[in-house]
Amino acid sequence: MKTPKLLKKAEEILSAEKMKRRDKKKSLKDILQKLKKRKRKLVHKLEAEKNKSDKEKIRKHLAVIRAQRKKGLKALKDLK
Repeated sequence: MKTPKLLKKAEEILSAEKMKRRDKKKSLKDILQKLKKRKRKLVHKLEAEKNKSDKEKIRKHLAVIRAQRKKGLKALKDLK
């Protein structure tokens, strides 16, 4: 293959990788936003809850969501 053809081929491959990365970032941002919304709901629910066992369940869910969100934010940072 000649040089122009090789350059064009390389550009196509890099372009496809950029698109994949961009799509992954977008979906990750959407997921993080949903997790943030879910976290807020659980915090409000926790404040309103009177039962101790229910409060403990909500705290566990919050801990899981926080961990997932932290992991997602790290993954998003690594993509950039």
